[in-house]
Amino acid sequence: MLGLVLVSHSRRLAEATVDLIKRTVGPDISIAAAGGIGDDRSELGTDALDIQEAILKVRSPEGVLVLMDMGSAILSAETAKELVSFEMTDPLVLCSAPLVEGSIAAAVQIQIGSALAEVTAAAQQGLAPKQEQLSDTAPSPQPAASDEQELIPTGGKELEVTIRNEHGLHLRPAANLIKTLAPFKATVQIENRSAKRGPIAAKSLVDLARLQVRQGDQVRFTIAGPDEEAVLSAINGLVKTNFGDNAAPVTKTAAPAAAPTTGQPFPVSAGIAIGYPIFLQQLEPPIPSYAVTDKAAAAVEFEKLQGALNRAEKAFTGRFERLQATLDPETLAILEAQRLILTDQTIIAEVQKRIQDQHENAAQAWHTVLTGLAAEQESVSDEYLRARAADFREIRSLVLNELREDTEKIVLPDNGANAVLVCDELTPSLADTIGSTAIQGVLQLHGGATSHGAILARALRLPSIGGAASAGDQLRHAAYVAFDGEKGTLWIDPSPEQRATIEASQAASRSAFQVALSQSREPAKTIDGLLINIAANAGSREDVAAALRYGADSIGLFRSEFLFQKFDQLPSEEQQLSAYQDALAPFGSRIVTLRLLDIGGDKPLPFLTVPHEANPFLGVRGIRLLFQNPGFFRSHLRAVLRLTADHQIRILVPMVTDHSELVQLKKLFEELHQELVSEKLAHAWPAPIGAMIETPSAAILAGQIARECDFLSFGTNDLTQYVLCAERGNPALNVYADALHPAVLRICQPAIEAARNRRISVSVCGEIGSDPQAVPILLGLGLHDLSVTAAAVPNIKALVRELDVAQIATRLTERFSNFRTAQDVREFGKTELGARI
Repeated sequence: MLGLVLVSHSRRLAEATVDLIKRTVGPDISIAAAGGIGDDRSELGTDALDIQEAILKVRSPEGVLVLMDMGSAILSAETAKELVSFEMTDPLVLCSAPLVEGSIAAAVQIQIGSALAEVTAAAQQGLAPKQEQLSDTAPSPQPAASDEQELIPTGGKELEVTIRNEHGLHLRPAANLIKTLAPFKATVQIENRSAKRGPIAAKSLVDLARLQVRQGDQVRFTIAGPDEEAVLSAINGLVKTNFGDNAAPVTKTAAPAAAPTTGQPFPVSAGIAIGYPIFLQQLEPPIPSYAVTDKAAAAVEFEKLQGALNRAEKAFTGRFERLQATLDPETLAILEAQRLILTDQTIIAEVQKRIQDQHENAAQAWHTVLTGLAAEQESVSDEYLRARAADFREIRSLVLNELREDTEKIVLPDNGANAVLVCDELTPSLADTIGSTAIQGVLQLHGGATSHGAILARALRLPSIGGAASAGDQLRHAAYVAFDGEKGTLWIDPSPEQRATIEASQAASRSAFQVALSQSREPAKTIDGLLINIAANAGSREDVAAALRYGADSIGLFRSEFLFQKFDQLPSEEQQLSAYQDALAPFGSRIVTLRLLDIGGDKPLPFLTVPHEANPFLGVRGIRLLFQNPGFFRSHLRAVLRLTADHQIRILVPMVTDHSELVQLKKLFEELHQELVSEKLAHAWPAPIGAMIETPSAAILAGQIARECDFLSFGTNDLTQYVLCAERGNPALNVYADALHPAVLRICQPAIEAARNRRISVSVCGEIGSDPQAVPILLGLGLHDLSVTAAAVPNIKALVRELDVAQIATRLTERFSNFRTAQDVREFGKTELGARI
């Protein structure tokens, strides 16, 4: 039987409710009361250890449901949940239902043997009978009778559809809906007619989640406004693609199998880790508990919250941009959906209300609201949707860290070479932070194999396992732990003999990569004698150091915009120069291809904003934006020119449309060169200038553009979206997000030919260069320069050394005109690679 725990500031109230349930529902309900403080629990308050004891008292393999009254009771319950995770692996849900009515409704379901999800749902609807009797809520609409699968307008303003998504309108499709509707002026409401929920405005992820739209549910859209026909068309397009869930299969590193339900550890990210355990919980400072006494103080707290949200969004965006070349489009779409939580007005309004009405400080209120949202998500029956509760916990932690003073923020040990981090679940921000430390791996007490943190761990080559909660007590007393992230094996305090075996296995699992790494500083020469330049993409000092560490021949793309994210105001020439010098210092005099600041589109910066555009990817971005801001542009080019005094810089121009932009730019460079000469400021001129081939016009006019350039570089990420008319990052268009599509390869051919005729280099700096299946195709087309993610350099070099490009080129020429899809091209690549992948 399920367990039920009631938490109240008043112990007498909690115990009285228990008595009421036992008298009205049944004496055999497994239920416990918690609350009150002091020796006899007679004082008002809550205690996490008391709640932990109550949970353990009624624990059950079927799960435990916890209901609380308000305020600190929620914080105490959340702490108790973390404490109890070390002693039990049974399902545990904290529920936001009303204490008395919700607990009675839950007890009735427990009595009849309902599962935890149904018990939680009943508790959350506990007020419904009273509300209906008193008529203080609007009557719910009746379920729609329509059985049609297509979206059909009725009366010009209403649309009804049956949701076919396997997991309903979960986070990603809901975010896709919100993003799609954002540019329109019309008001859009949505209601779940099957579940009798709504209508609500289609603006908030939280509100959409609360509709609990499941597969098969009837949903009605109501549209009113001047562009309602365009909205109808947009929604219709979303429905046809299941709101973006019609994604093509991802060909990158496959996720391990779903977590088992046996309570045993399961694999998350391959690799063996061994070291002493560090518990994240011990590194996290407590939530501040001071009260907000008046309106003035509440206003100060809300201002603190707004500042923390802005900083968190900036940090999140920075991570998102850095990981764009590492993660697949579907994962990036999920992270984009997470980012919407930071700006969700429903969430912010609920937090503000708690600050004002419950007198909680900003951190308390944020923690309470996000914890409640995570609990709501965990209460649903769909396993995939329950796992999405981690999205809310991730954003909860991100903002809480921004609300803390610098001295209170989580700091991981600098020297983690012999440490394994133990945490409840691995979040993307935590994985990203760990990626810059020497920590061996992450041991999750819960977590999941398909969580966003797990996906990022695999991209960062960070070993991890999950589901180790049953070993929590042993881990707390362990001096040493080890695990195999590929097999899900966990060792606690292994014997010297076991440690020797584990360390030998760790060495063996790394050997292939280490062999490639040991040879990565050697040239990448093909079997038929072609020398291929394997460069690395970078955007920070850390990236540059990684490129050097992994043996990159050069920096093939330095993304200036990542450096400039730290500036809130327009940086001066000296500030720009200093930022570049610091970032490139590790690379010395090696060649660096530096892209001029490329903002606009999906890369905004606070100091150089762009007016709202209906389609920013086709708007003022790259070189267009720089020309429209001549004051900043001059200082930017002067800083880049002065950088050439100490570094071997090639200047790459983004978003080139035709040769006239390059002519104008070179004229400006010449003028600035004369200025620097007169000011006696060191620099090298002329410097090599190249064009990004990322617009169809640049590819078509490559012959003209090449005459103004010293080199060319394909930006395949943008070129693919422009050629295939498929917005980058839109999950509904993932099937088109492949630079190996024949149309993309064909439009690249004139630029490759133009570079060959002009005897200048042409490279690829998009993420396709890191894809092993693409390498033989790119080399076969005549490309001899690839810029890849730093960690991919050793393996790509090793692969290049095994290829005979002359033979590949011959076979590619024979097959090229027959390629109809990206999959056709990939099959050719697989054949050329044979058993190598």
